[in-house]
Amino acid sequence: MGLFKFQNYSAIKNAQDNPRVKAVVDTVNGNVFTIGDNVNVGGVNVKEAQVLFEDAEAAQAGNIWVMNNIVDKPEIRNYADYKVEAGEDIRAFKLDSQIGEIVELSGDLVIADDVDPIVAGTYLVPTNQDDDADDEQMLWKSVYDASDYAIYLEVLEVTTFGLFTIDNSGKGYECKIKANNIVY
Repeated sequence: MGLFKFQNYSAIKNAQDNPRVKAVVDTVNGNVFTIGDNVNVGGVNVKEAQVLFEDAEAAQAGNIWVMNNIVDKPEIRNYADYKVEAGEDIRAFKLDSQIGEIVELSGDLVIADDVDPIVAGTYLVPTNQDDDADDEQMLWKSVYDASDYAIYLEVLEVTTFGLFTIDNSGKGYECKIKANNIVY
């Protein structure tokens, strides 16, 4: 069960969010993706839908959104069981408009890919379908160099954020949202 939160009120106050995005796969808070307009999902045309990053080029382009829903299902007895299922609405926040803000994420949202162990100064970028396994989609992965990515996270500190979640390895990360020459 992923945990993701903005550390400062300024990020929430100035957030660009979209509560109308349809999930195409089961999604938990903190998962990253992009949004497509008029996406064909199972033969149905969806006005605004979640789109997974197909390849490194798509992940590098920016337009990164993260799910940050309120747990609004009364039948859920444990926060760790919460997810938005395919076809349900996601409250998505655009990270491109949050440059310089601090976020915290639980360790189960991050995979140590190029850099292991992940320490302060490590760069985190979105996973993609070409380079990463199916069970690693919509997560963050560590890289040595994020200069090809429009939007990325830089780890400021390894914390215990999300320690109580069932999937967590006992680590969390405090990160700063950073950008490299965004051109839209």
